[in-house]
Amino acid sequence: MTTSSIDSNLPMTEAKNPYQPVGKKDLDRSDFMTLFITQMQYQDPMKPMDSYQMASQLAQFSNMEATMKMSDNMEKMLDYQTSQNNLQLMTLIDKDVQLSGNKLAVNEGNVASTEFTLADTADVCTVDIYDPSGNMVRTIDVGSSVAGTYELGWDGKDGRGAVAPDGAYLYKVNALNSTGQKIDVQYKTTGHVTGLDYSTGKANLTIDDQISASVAEVLKVM
Repeated sequence: MTTSSIDSNLPMTEAKNPYQPVGKKDLDRSDFMTLFITQMQYQDPMKPMDSYQMASQLAQFSNMEATMKMSDNMEKMLDYQTSQNNLQLMTLIDKDVQLSGNKLAVNEGNVASTEFTLADTADVCTVDIYDPSGNMVRTIDVGSSVAGTYELGWDGKDGRGAVAPDGAYLYKVNALNSTGQKIDVQYKTTGHVTGLDYSTGKANLTIDDQISASVAEVLKVM
């Protein structure tokens, strides 16, 4: 008696997990009512649900209904407030704003106005400028500087004298006192609002066609 071999190329049937949950995880108001009515239909007529238990379940349903309605209303109010805020931000287009941070834009060789504030007198102060890829393009020696606010005097050229390409740049002030300790620095940038971007789900300002800034970074509207 011969037995035929089993073809190893036949697809294997994956065993189903009998304990795998099915259906949805969260119950809504329709599911609650279905369960409640089904419970009423299949209760023992000789042992009907007592009035207290029924009142308790009806109260739970009422609370759930009120909570869901409140949640729906809050979501509508939030959507309305967001739309109003977005419309209000439209008024910033074509206006100059001052931002916190050390970003600066370069457009056709023109550099955005930026300033930094030294918390104390610096014996040594240099400024490193980085391109959008993080590469250092220029170092400016500011020299000894007393505490106060200074405008960054960058002409938009790299260390070899070539005009820096358009883009969003960063600069970092390295200030040391007489003992070699770092001095705190605050940064501010002034730019022209040229657009709004909602692609991330939040409103972001476009400054000088190069810089993306959140509304929270705006310090002043000029």
